[in-house]
Amino acid sequence: MRTDESFTPKPRILTFGEPLVAMVPDAPGVVSPMHQFRPYPVGAELNTAVGLARLGLHPVVACCVGADPFGSLIRSAARSEGIDISEVQVSTAGSTAVMFKQRSGLQMNTSVYYYRSASPMAMGEWNPEAVQERIVTDNFDWVHATGITWMISNQCRNVATDLFRIAHQRGVPVSFDINVRLKLAAAEGWRQLIQEVLPFVTWLFIGDEEADLLFATTHAREIEAECLNHGFNGVGVVVKRGDKGATVSTGGTEITVSARRVAAVVDTVGAGDGFNAGFIAGLLRDGSVDEALSLGTIVGAYAVTSIGDYHGYPTWTEALQELRGIQGVPR
Repeated sequence: MRTDESFTPKPRILTFGEPLVAMVPDAPGVVSPMHQFRPYPVGAELNTAVGLARLGLHPVVACCVGADPFGSLIRSAARSEGIDISEVQVSTAGSTAVMFKQRSGLQMNTSVYYYRSASPMAMGEWNPEAVQERIVTDNFDWVHATGITWMISNQCRNVATDLFRIAHQRGVPVSFDINVRLKLAAAEGWRQLIQEVLPFVTWLFIGDEEADLLFATTHAREIEAECLNHGFNGVGVVVKRGDKGATVSTGGTEITVSARRVAAVVDTVGAGDGFNAGFIAGLLRDGSVDEALSLGTIVGAYAVTSIGDYHGYPTWTEALQELRGIQGVPR
């Protein structure tokens, strides 16, 4: 794997999908009038873009937000992370999507509540022409998205499929994280979506619980075999197993990497998106599949140590130290 902190040309990755602002309470427990909330820019593709930027790559985010303070917050935060926001459109029709997070119960489980039906992307206000053209002309090294985008609206579904199709036709590697949200569609809808996009996908990411729901198995080799029966001609399938690590199956051969230990789990939301960033960055830095898996588990582990989806993601220097087994000096 190329381990230099800055290298040229930096691989360029296009991610597309709807960002949101997460309202996070100042204390755990069921949301009540006593809580105060802090806004955090989030969203699966935005999270992955942040992870990629911190790992020294050049992510471009394509989406549409509202002409409102939350939309400004998202654009400002993305820009501050070094993300190319030239394809972030601003629409006066609709408001930026919002979600509320809640951590409660004996296990401090995280629940989320979405308010996005009046967002520009849900209302069909996203104009894809510019980003479609850029896939043809800009020589992206990778395209990444999650299934959430397909479920936001019919217009988003058509746009997202077209972007994958164009990237595939151009020979650009495409990664797809199914990222099931049963509040957006029932399980059968997600099964149909996987079959719809598989012909364009190079790498399929899926969580173990999602795999059990959609494929009735959590074994990466079995999932890859099933995908091959539905038009998949990509490289492999990655099953993310949370605190048990991750397994990839490529050509029927499985590789498993254990999860990294952390002192305390604060918030698990965003860990999967961080894993995606680490895995993609590992491959684009000319790493092997097992090195990419290791980098993915490192970013995922960092993610769970902080409030906010991506705020705990490591820099390339921090991730590299973990890869090399270098311990920081306690003070």
